Amino acid sequence: MAGQPRVRITDEALELWRTNDAVGFLRGWTTGLVSQGPHTEHTGNRLVEVVGPGEVVMAWTPGQQLANLSGNVHGGYLALVCDEACGLASASTGERFIPMLTLDLAVTYVRPAVVAAEHRVEGSVVHTGTTRLVTEARIFNPAGKLVATARGSFLPNKRFTPG
Repeated sequence: MAGQPRVRITDEALELWRTNDAVGFLRGWTTGLVSQGPHTEHTGNRLVEVVGPGEVVMAWTPGQQLANLSGNVHGGYLALVCDEACGLASASTGERFIPMLTLDLAVTYVRPAVVAAEHRVEGSVVHTGTTRLVTEARIFNPAGKLVATARGSFLPNKRFTPG
């Protein structure tokens, strides 16, 4: 069905959505009240803090399954994690949580990400418009050094209906 989520939304997630703004809903993810989705089990990223509207922090421990032939994390996964941080930061600005559609995303790679080590990922909205949001993400390695940055524009998925 058009507009219906492809991942089953639990009763707990639906109740959290109905009773909280976007920040409150996402903070429910950080406490484990609801699942962050099956893709996070594969990629190793998880939302750990919602600082406030437009600002999130993720922890990312890329597993060996994300490594390229050189043994470092494949750049496509860095882009995926940047997209996730940007999308969640954008979604945190809403009256209710609405998933975001990525309109564009530009990633700059600075140094390799390390397999099996926890990285910090920050997402922050730099422009909130009536039709599009512009958001930045930064990935830092365990030593606190910048791994990658990204900037993208996002649009609320207005066809999303939680149930």
